Amino acid sequence: MTMRVKLLQAGLIMLSLAACSTVEPLETSLTTQSTPQQTQTDQSVIAEKVGQSTVGVEPLAWANPSTGSSGVIEEVGVAPDSDGACRTFTTTQRSLAGEARFKGVACLSGDTHWKVSPAR
Repeated sequence: MTMRVKLLQAGLIMLSLAACSTVEPLETSLTTQSTPQQTQTDQSVIAEKVGQSTVGVEPLAWANPSTGSSGVIEEVGVAPDSDGACRTFTTTQRSLAGEARFKGVACLSGDTHWKVSPAR
């Protein structure tokens, strides 16, 4: 090999090593913090919305960021023989599986949380 070829090869090696040793700034806006998030079911989100609403036919939107589902609670009523501790409701549910409409009952569980209960 000629001296010129050897110098050219050495120069290319030095350039490639220099490119590998360049320090790039860390793009912190693209990184996400790894904090555990509490996953909620659609039923728990719906139950809490029903508990926060007033009785009647005022449409009330709900969305669950944990599942990506959403819908509209179309009607809320007081469940018979529940002393106001349970409410009936009708809602839609849009998810990756499609759209559905269903009726349910949400009851106060303890002092603060509402849960979907079996139909009475």
